[in-house]
Amino acid sequence: EGDDLLWSFFQQTYDENTITIDTNIYHSGGQSVRSYAIAPIGDGTSKASINKQNMAFWSGETVQVDFWVYLEGNDPMDWLFIFDIEEQTAVGAGPGMRLAIVENKILLEHKYLNPNVLQLGEGIEFPRDQWVNIRFEAKLSQKKKGWVKVWQDGTLIIDQDKWNTLPKDILYFQQGTKEMYSQIEFGATANSDDNDVVIYVDDIDVSIAE
Repeated sequence: EGDDLLWSFFQQTYDENTITIDTNIYHSGGQSVRSYAIAPIGDGTSKASINKQNMAFWSGETVQVDFWVYLEGNDPMDWLFIFDIEEQTAVGAGPGMRLAIVENKILLEHKYLNPNVLQLGEGIEFPRDQWVNIRFEAKLSQKKKGWVKVWQDGTLIIDQDKWNTLPKDILYFQQGTKEMYSQIEFGATANSDDNDVVIYVDDIDVSIAE
């Protein structure tokens, strides 16, 4: 709302991690956001992401998120998170949903007590060194009246209905909920692999279905 139009903050959990504007690899417009995240050290989490707070995605609404991703190189990459939608809190992120690359395929993971959602059938691998379009849609509900759909380059890869897409009103690590999400995050939102990662993001579009 109002003047709150810019990204809220960057997350760089190690000094070596960087977030830069790149003019060599982009999908359109002549530039993209480049995130470099080293492999995590010990039990730490390696992040290099852009974050927007003060959003308003309420129970009953359908969130639509469309963006382009370019993952550099062919190193194995398990549990690389590329997109999060969640509830913001004074001390960080609350429960939510996020997209991860596991065994080179996208899956949907929950930050609360709900199982992961795998791709339909055998699934489609995530291409490297090229731009990939990801579209995420979710009907938000604390009951099993919600649903989630994810497309990769126009192909429906995740289709889960009768799903609670918002955490219920119970304490979660001493934290309640508000029947909404208010924060989105893109880039290397968490690199859990043993390899460094370089990922580019471009042409992000976020909306509520009419």
